[in-house]
Amino acid sequence: MIKTPSGVEIEAVPLDNQYRSNLRGLLTRIRKLYEAMEDRFGEDGLALIRDVSSQYGKEIAARVHSREGEIDIHAVAKFLVKVFNGMRSEGEIVEWTDHRVVIMVPACPYPFTRPQTCAAHTAMEEALVKGLNPSLNYTIERCIPRGDKECWHVLSQAGNRSV
Repeated sequence: MIKTPSGVEIEAVPLDNQYRSNLRGLLTRIRKLYEAMEDRFGEDGLALIRDVSSQYGKEIAARVHSREGEIDIHAVAKFLVKVFNGMRSEGEIVEWTDHRVVIMVPACPYPFTRPQTCAAHTAMEEALVKGLNPSLNYTIERCIPRGDKECWHVLSQAGNRSV
């Protein structure tokens, strides 16, 4: 915390409110940086976002894989939920089978407005899922930036590719 001079007081914001507000601001800033990269560099900017996001997902997967080995669809889904919860995402699991899990998120935490930016960013989740279990696919079946009311983050067995 920043120390203030004697007699100078700054109102304390409850930690949960502070965290939520700061995180929302950072996520919006990331979206704006992504959009600026795309505006300035076009497809090269989107490729950079995809590359960095994918590499980050692979790094996370390698750490988890070294501790736990290959994990099944349900364990991967639970790990994704932990990632989403860390971003203060709302939502719910709307499908849970041995071949398919759907995590519904009603509002984008970033908040993305361009489908191509969302797709480049979520290369992280795709790389993470593949790194945790190469037999799984990760797709976004419904996407708010594409005009849907909610996002559906879908895990499926490789033989059961999502629509």
